[in-house]
Amino acid sequence: MTDLHARSAQARSSADTAPVVLVGAPSPLRSAVAAQLRAAATPLACLDSPGRLTRALTAPPAAGAAGTAGFGAAGFRGAVVVLATVPRPPGLASGLLRHGRTAALAAGFERAVLAARTAGASRVVVLSTAFRYDDDGGLPIEAGRPDLTAAETAHAAAAEEAALLFSRLGGESVVLRLGWACGEQEAITRRVLSAARRGWRLIDADPGSWVSLVAEADAARAVRPSLTVPPGTYPLTDGCPVTVGELNARLEEATRQRLHSLDDPRWGGQGALFGRSRQITDTAFALLTGWQPGPTAAADQLAAMLR
Repeated sequence: MTDLHARSAQARSSADTAPVVLVGAPSPLRSAVAAQLRAAATPLACLDSPGRLTRALTAPPAAGAAGTAGFGAAGFRGAVVVLATVPRPPGLASGLLRHGRTAALAAGFERAVLAARTAGASRVVVLSTAFRYDDDGGLPIEAGRPDLTAAETAHAAAAEEAALLFSRLGGESVVLRLGWACGEQEAITRRVLSAARRGWRLIDADPGSWVSLVAEADAARAVRPSLTVPPGTYPLTDGCPVTVGELNARLEEATRQRLHSLDDPRWGGQGALFGRSRQITDTAFALLTGWQPGPTAAADQLAAMLR
């Protein structure tokens, strides 16, 4: 046990000095993660796409700092690459599959992690989404449950596949499958709240289907402990799933009006995001790292954004 504690302390100490490259399109979640890492004085570089990381790591030596993502040739060894993906709202994502871009998307992530591993990166952390899980089938979802292929979560799927490649190359990979990461500026949250303010019920799936959430700020705080947690896939939620019916009832209470259905199948039972029941109460990440969500359930925080 003493040896285990010593190795754990050593891993935390290494994480305190290892540089982190945060890769992902600008989003509220990426900004929140960057703020958390900077607050911990973590050496940090932010890049907007996997392609930018590949180019930074494979540039000729004459390119200078740009050739090593800003850390220098020796400084990148032992680095952690965080791939921050967020689910896309229905409609915005549909063109991804229609134009056959998923193969190119996957290849871009794979090239990035290959370049990172070649340059000496030790770990890849993927901020994925619980919307990747298929229906819970009446049982709480754990890490190994079947996945769903959808344009809304294509970036997360590609990043997870790249993490598997990184592991096969001898590195460590951690996947955090976040519940619906609610935040006032998050795209799905803004759509749902905007509709509710106008008296419309956008989430229109089976009222008995489960939705698992996590506050955006809590999700961002989980990245720091993910730098040292044992490799694996971890569902990450506030541990308080609610049904679609309960969620809409809270939104109605907050707006003090009845919400009427928009009858949009992409947000209903046929949709990839809310058309499946996903009850997640897995606490493995919390038990291993000590991370805990805030005291207010994410569903209550969501409703409070309307007041």
